[in-house]
Amino acid sequence: KDDKSRTLYERVGGDLNIETAVEIMFAKSLLDPRVRSFFEKNQRKMQQIRKKVYQFLSGFLGGPKLYDTTNVKPAHYHMNITDYHFDALMDLYAVALGELGIHADACKDFLAALGRVRKDITTGCTVRMELAKKNMEKGKDGLFKRLGGQEGIVVFIDRLYDLIAVDNRLKSKFAGKDIKKMK
Repeated sequence: KDDKSRTLYERVGGDLNIETAVEIMFAKSLLDPRVRSFFEKNQRKMQQIRKKVYQFLSGFLGGPKLYDTTNVKPAHYHMNITDYHFDALMDLYAVALGELGIHADACKDFLAALGRVRKDITTGCTVRMELAKKNMEKGKDGLFKRLGGQEGIVVFIDRLYDLIAVDNRLKSKFAGKDIKKMK
């Protein structure tokens, strides 16, 4: 039975279960193409990430405050984490908590609590996407202009397909495919 009078930290099983959930989520994230790039680092960096995530969750869920939560937003600002990536991590945490046998209500509350930091984690990417959108609306899309607009894109794609046709490294990736049809 899930005792909702206890902190969420206690309801999910305290330090041991939080640390284990982080380890499970991390291991699964390294296999998940949606989020692997955020976690696939050298061993030392991966250990630091796991430790910070555990420390954050511990305090955030009502346990010992081991992480300054004011660091969440600045730490993620330049990482280009979208809602898609955040949802993928939520999925991985749901699986991890399920594997640990955490009560369904505690899992639901854990994910709801984690959802409250979504904005802090995705803000940087959201801001950059909004700025890019506004620039496009004003006709200030720099890359599109640098490529020569629509005509430049056509030239680029033509050149790309020319390279695919002659470069053996690329040709092998398209073996058996009708390149002209793809173009």
